Order: sequence, then structure tokens, then C-alpha cells
Amino acid sequence: MNTTTITGAVRYEVREDVAFLTLDAPPVNVLSAAMMGELANGVERAQADRSLKALVLQSAARAFSAGADVGEHRPEEAPEMIATFSRLFAALGAVELPVVMAVDGAALGAGFELVMMADVLLASERASFGQPEIRLGFFAPVGVALLPARIGLARAIEVTSTGRTYTAAEMHTMGLVSRVVPEAGLSAALEQVLGDLRRASPLVMRMNVRLSRQLLGLPFEEARREAERVFLGELMATEDVREGIASFFEKRRPLWKNR
Repeated sequence: MNTTTITGAVRYEVREDVAFLTLDAPPVNVLSAAMMGELANGVERAQADRSLKALVLQSAARAFSAGADVGEHRPEEAPEMIATFSRLFAALGAVELPVVMAVDGAALGAGFELVMMADVLLASERASFGQPEIRLGFFAPVGVALLPARIGLARAIEVTSTGRTYTAAEMHTMGLVSRVVPEAGLSAALEQVLGDLRRASPLVMRMNVRLSRQLLGLPFEEARREAERVFLGELMATEDVREGIASFFEKRRPLWKNR
């Protein structure tokens, strides 16, 4: 299946059970409230498509995103901007798919907050990351809410408080970036990751991601017992678990039924 929809500055496409959201607002993908609304629409659309196995965010511009529209941060405009911002990040937090992002160029401000939501974050050697809004009198809502859990409290406070720009290698060392690749190798690295994700049952993939998000932060014993409950009560009732076992013994690729 291959479908493409272009809405303003965002392109939504489905290729081989993966949804691609491409930011396309040259030159640097400034995230206006309207563009964040389009992105939220795309994430919600992917969440509703039960045939998908992953969601990709990428850019067609020379930057991943230079951040939110500074003009929309004026006190009289901020409530509307934050409402759309909140909808986008709530959608990303609720999506039951691995979120893969490929970053080439700058991911700054709200663009950096966006990449914090990636489960697999691929970056080219020329990618850069930063939270510069502190220098304009703002703080980053997702930066203060999520970055400490991703890279540790001290590093997160450094990143959000200094406003400096970091290289892909530095963000890899901090643990946010999954892999740094040459600029020319970013597409190949993305396809390699997607090739692995496409092997899974879309039904079981959603269970896996949903539980990983749901159980994060719970005491181990509580989390383990809930995972076991779903394993026995939901997973064992699916046709795909039987197909997976059959394919193992028959030495073939499984033919997922998604039920």
C-alpha cells in the first residue's frame, strides 16, 4: 500500500506498513501552530491505522526544524499556540507505534522537543540539537518535563539552561541519539531500522509499545505482573501468536493476520 496526502507544510505517506510524516516548510521548518496541528493530524491518523508497524518523522528541508514560531509566543497568542503544541505532544505520547526520526541538520527549540519523542533517533553527522529559547526569556515545556528522564537531570538542566547547541555525537554520548551516521547514509540507516520493524505483527507491535509506555516508572513487581496479565489474557488469545510459533517450526516467514 502506498498513499500520500499533502496538507500545507506536512506530507503524510504510507509505505509498506510504515507511516511517514515529512516536514516540508522550507527553508528550516519553523513550527507554527498550524503546522503543529497538521503534524498532530498525521500522528492521530497513524494511531488509527491498525495495519501500521511504525511511524517515521523526517524533513524535506535543510533543517529538521529550527523551532516554533517566536512571534506566536507573545502572551496574547501563546494560549492558542500551547493548545496545539499540547495536542501534538499528547498524540505522540499516546501513539502505540515505535516512533523513528531521522534528523539531518538543526533540531532546535520545539524541533528539539519533537525529537525527544523518538524511540529510535537517527542523526547525520551534521545534525545539531539545542534548546536556545532560554536566551529569549522562555523555557521549553517538553524539555523540562521529558529531557531529564532521557539524559539525566544534570545534563538536562545544562541543555535547557545554557541554550547552547550540541552535535549529534554529543547527543549520542548523552543517550538521546540512537545512531550517528554520515549524511549520505541516513536514508540507508532508516531503511535498516524499518526493515527490522516490518518483520513484526502490527497487533503485537502495538501491545509491546503500549505496555512499554504504560509501565514506565512503575515498581518492577507491579509492572511485571501487568505485563504477564496482558501476555496471558490478550496475547495468547491472538491468531498471530499461533502463526509466529507455526512459522518457527516450519522455518518460514510468518504471515501475520493482525488479529
